[in-house]
Amino acid sequence: MSRHRDRLTSQLRVTRWRMFEPFHKTGPIRVLAVMAVVSGLGTGFFMAGSALFFVKVVGLTPVETSIGMSAAGFTGFVAAPLLGQISDRFGARRVYKTLTFLQAALFLGYPWVSSFPLFVAVVCAVAAAEFGAVPAWASLVAECVPADIRVETRGKYRALVNLGLTVGSLATSGVIAVGTDAAYYSLVVVNGLSLALCVIVAGRLPATRPKPHVPGAPRFAALRDGPYLSVVAVSSALSLHGAVLAVVLPLWIVGNTSAPSWYLPLLMTVNTVLAIAFQVRVSSLAPTWRHAARLARWSGLLLTGSFAAFALTGRTGGPLLAVLLLLGILLVTAAELGQSASAWGLAYDLAPPDRQGEYQGAFALTMPVQSTLGPVLGAVVLSSDGGLGWLSLGVVVLASSWLVVPFARRSAARLAPPAHTPLLVPEKRTLR
Repeated sequence: MSRHRDRLTSQLRVTRWRMFEPFHKTGPIRVLAVMAVVSGLGTGFFMAGSALFFVKVVGLTPVETSIGMSAAGFTGFVAAPLLGQISDRFGARRVYKTLTFLQAALFLGYPWVSSFPLFVAVVCAVAAAEFGAVPAWASLVAECVPADIRVETRGKYRALVNLGLTVGSLATSGVIAVGTDAAYYSLVVVNGLSLALCVIVAGRLPATRPKPHVPGAPRFAALRDGPYLSVVAVSSALSLHGAVLAVVLPLWIVGNTSAPSWYLPLLMTVNTVLAIAFQVRVSSLAPTWRHAARLARWSGLLLTGSFAAFALTGRTGGPLLAVLLLLGILLVTAAELGQSASAWGLAYDLAPPDRQGEYQGAFALTMPVQSTLGPVLGAVVLSSDGGLGWLSLGVVVLASSWLVVPFARRSAARLAPPAHTPLLVPEKRTLR
């Protein structure tokens, strides 16, 4: 037992230090790490109190806030692939700086939002810039980080973002405690300033070379690439852990179990701590698309197991309920870590090297799928009897997980150079 405990402690210690390794590098890798922490701090500070800001300060109803957020999710279906292609056309650094500056300006303008239609317009513009910056950021990582450590480094950045989100969210408790309009205004101001700081820091990155459109080449090639989109589709199903943690599970615990209300923040804390501690180590398991596809399959199995655990919580209570909820959160966290790493490996390795921005934008469609389907999944699960909705969702995830490997293999085959076979093979002659 002590040997296993020492090994776990050693792994946590190594993972903790590896998360900060980018700060010990020089050049772009360190710059990207600074941007990850700053953006995480600002986003965490805003997101933890955003709903209260829109209701208490802007004066929206909870229903209006939900409608605006859903509209913002739909915006991502257009923004991610379109702006991903623009990222290739004009250079990832320029597009990232432009879109992030636009986000900063829009956040600083939130205090002047005075009506529901204006709120919808602003929140959709913010979402378009945010979803568009995702493929630009991924392209920056692709161009600034060596390919053999790209996914692992992306995992370090993700851990740093999660750390920033946690610290920012904790700081929001002070704003909520004060409760004044001025305190709530600080949510948007601080986030806007953090985004502006990211723009300034991004100026220290090397200029990325634009990739002009090749005459005759199809536009929106990623959206016409059936094998690649099939991988995106099954990965979208595996990425539903985000909607489960943000929407479905909280509503399930409150409305369908006998768990006390303080269980929820405790479970979310467990998820966050484990995500920070183990993201780097799990990301090292997906250096190539083959490893990433197998990791995605395991992630689907783990996510299905978490759904089975949550399904049982509707008919249990006491210590067994606590054990099932803890087991479910451990499984869904492991699935989250594996799916994130597998998505990075698949998105990078299965994309043509000269179209990273466009293909990263296509893979980023998993994000609006998750944010759009989240409320729908919540309604299906909550309306089910005895956890049948959880089990139905598990069937979808399990089927998707088994399709990842063949779909990824088919997508990779289209990138392989065609074998050269000479049309005329000279006849071998022998001397007599």
